[in-house]
Amino acid sequence: MQVEKVEFYPREELERIINKNYGAKIDLRDYVILLGKENKIWICSKKIFEVDLKKLKVNSFGLYFGKIKRNEKIHLSPEGAQIVGKNAVRNVLELSKDEARKFMEGSDLKIKIPESCEPHNFVILKRGDDILGCSLALEDGIKNLLPKSRRIISSFKK
Repeated sequence: MQVEKVEFYPREELERIINKNYGAKIDLRDYVILLGKENKIWICSKKIFEVDLKKLKVNSFGLYFGKIKRNEKIHLSPEGAQIVGKNAVRNVLELSKDEARKFMEGSDLKIKIPESCEPHNFVILKRGDDILGCSLALEDGIKNLLPKSRRIISSFKK
């Protein structure tokens, strides 16, 4: 994260929000939770404080985990989705091979949302054991929120 303005975010609060939204019990005791601009959550090892940062030119540190939204919703980054998705039991959507390809190319998905996924909440998208990311579930499908820099563009037509 950018080292300009940093606040600590309560670990227990983040674990509670993750459990509420995804039914995942994760342990973040070994990490420092930082809140940046626009409610962005970053996590980094507690070992970062063993280093004298004043002697270094630090541009950023930590892993971007996600963004806290209103009503205690959390939009996970692709890395955050991979951390949480291993244990998530709620708001997880399994995609077919074709749906996964369309999602990774940046398309919205017109699919039926199962009852285990709450409409107007963020869902973790999976294909088998692979966690693809986190996007928004709507009544008529999935709104793709995968950053453009993470999309995979096919170089040939099928």
